[in-house]
Amino acid sequence: MQEHLKTNILNFKWPNSAPTIYLTLEDIEGSHPIHKSKFSRQIKEVFPDADLSNKDQIFTTFTTEIPDAPSIKLNLVDGRELRIYKQFLKHQLRSYFKAKDYVVVKNFVGDVQVWMPSLKGNTEHYNLYYKFSFKIQFAKLTDLPELIVSYDGTSKVLTTSVKDIEDSELIKRCVYGQTIFNYQMNLDTEEKEDYFNAIEFDKAFPIFSLPLARALEIPIEEPIRPANKYQKYVALINNFATNYLFAEDFKAIFPFKNDAFIDVPLNRINHIDPQVGLLEFGKDQYGNKKTHLVPKLAMNNLNPYKRPNNQNIKFFFVYHTSHKEAIKTFYNNLKTGVTADKKYFKGIEAYVNIKASTSKEHFIEFTNESDPIPEITEKLENLSFDHDTVRYAAFYLSPFDKFTPNPEDREIYIQIKELFLNEGIVTQVVDYEKMVVNIENQYNFQFSLQNMALAIHAKLGGAPWKLAVTDKKELVIGVGAFTNQGENRRYIASAFSFQNNGLFRKFEYFDQSETDLLAGSICKAIRDFTSVAEADKVVIHFYKEMSYEELKPIIRGMHTLGLKIPLYILNINKTEAEDIIAYDLNWNKKLMPVSGTYIRISENQFLLFNNARYPNSQRYADTDGYPFPIKIKISSPDEDAFEDADVVLELLTQVYQFSRLYWKSLRQQNVPITIKYPEMVAQIAPRFNNGVPDDAKDALWFL
Repeated sequence: MQEHLKTNILNFKWPNSAPTIYLTLEDIEGSHPIHKSKFSRQIKEVFPDADLSNKDQIFTTFTTEIPDAPSIKLNLVDGRELRIYKQFLKHQLRSYFKAKDYVVVKNFVGDVQVWMPSLKGNTEHYNLYYKFSFKIQFAKLTDLPELIVSYDGTSKVLTTSVKDIEDSELIKRCVYGQTIFNYQMNLDTEEKEDYFNAIEFDKAFPIFSLPLARALEIPIEEPIRPANKYQKYVALINNFATNYLFAEDFKAIFPFKNDAFIDVPLNRINHIDPQVGLLEFGKDQYGNKKTHLVPKLAMNNLNPYKRPNNQNIKFFFVYHTSHKEAIKTFYNNLKTGVTADKKYFKGIEAYVNIKASTSKEHFIEFTNESDPIPEITEKLENLSFDHDTVRYAAFYLSPFDKFTPNPEDREIYIQIKELFLNEGIVTQVVDYEKMVVNIENQYNFQFSLQNMALAIHAKLGGAPWKLAVTDKKELVIGVGAFTNQGENRRYIASAFSFQNNGLFRKFEYFDQSETDLLAGSICKAIRDFTSVAEADKVVIHFYKEMSYEELKPIIRGMHTLGLKIPLYILNINKTEAEDIIAYDLNWNKKLMPVSGTYIRISENQFLLFNNARYPNSQRYADTDGYPFPIKIKISSPDEDAFEDADVVLELLTQVYQFSRLYWKSLRQQNVPITIKYPEMVAQIAPRFNNGVPDDAKDALWFL
């Protein structure tokens, strides 16, 4: 069936006459700053007696007249004044929704976000809000101005005011009137002090957070995720547009060409051949290569590409006294499979093609549920392991899940992972409560065991599958990040992989500020690769847009090495909380575009859809997920980097391929492992007390 792709963009018309705005050098009541980057020739001419080169900003009241003040009619062909026009439209957006008494804020990228109160979902403890954001751009996808309308999820605002909360340290962001403020903000300016002093605490209501909810004994429910995010997203933006944006007073600001979201222009759509995502598994008994597109289907019939190097694998358990009996049931299911027909999981040995046994002399039982580390440490020190001939994996039965109230309980697994990693032993956590529920539901449990077996195989050094198409010799370096919300600190990590096999090589991790160390590790990876092979190009997958300061030492390092090969930077972002998406109206109302679809949304910027929906596929299971596209921006410091018209397709294909090498789950990922794996390292490694052992930096213990 022919696809019909729509996007979340509304076209509006250019104004018949550009607005005239009023300017002032002083910050007067009702004025808005214009940054010096927007100082056009016209602006400089209306202030002939002022030296604007020394000013960071001037001010405007937009279309509100200032007596005896200069004015300009915006020239919408001038790039600087077009940005002022965009600023004016954003001001009108804010003013429109504020006049209707809605909460209006900036989202994390500075766009206008409106909070719409829910008619459902409210409880005695909180009120639910749906959040919608607006992004304004000019002639990026069409030849008209474009208003992108995105759904940013929900927030819960407590019904208990700041005044009635005893422990103020738990209070973070709050709704106050139509604005949001951070209760813990630094009062480092007179303006902030004045604002904070004017807040009436009985009219300020905190936004829901887990620590605050626990302190107030608000019931915490595990979030219910929709089976198909596209359906929810599209329904919400359509309802929002119909009820609020297609109103005549709103269209006075944004005169839409049509009261409907636009189709993606056909000349912007293209597709990656699914066959480039073909995966190679283990050879059959006759030495024939076996390939498949879908790991979930392949692993039921094909062997993994490569076993762990050690032939002798032993498992042991770390568990609380009360869970002793449950181990027998769990291990029996892991070893021999579940369900009578064992259709999807015949046991770990058959599933990942290894031999494994239990090492009962290494089982560790602890009695202190809330503080098991001293007991485990003491018992571990008294054990001896035969690391020369045996590879060990420890299963930790955790009494706590990720929603457990005490943050210290949630950190126990991290401490256990580090403790055993220092002994050269990989670990696999098993959520005890979830395991008990799953054991009762054998059908679902087999799929959990599939993922567990897959991850253990990779942690032990095996390779479940690799890319089958490996005709390029390119070094691909991935840099991902994780922000620790508790510390308000970001950590970054780099993972290295060679394009000619797609297999993981090595990682390092750093604090966000350690850009020189990151650059050094990237240059070392380039040197190590080029010392043994001639690279066609170096490609860096980066979790954000790479700054010149981050790029400069890498370019310098390549020059030092005498490399004259092109360098490409791919900024790869998830779009769950971003702006633009697209959806297919011609796929049984499920909306997700076919895997490998990519859309050029501006110059060298693309949406790429990575999922398990393939062309001509008749059946699709909800369990395969409905991942949103990723947004990719491609750049290069080399002047002639894009002379080859095929290079962009090659780079997008590379991202598409690397999204198929995730070994923690059989579910297709939308983000490539070059971003995903570093993010996982950056989430865990900084919480270790003594860092990651050097001999563990080429292993997938973090899966």
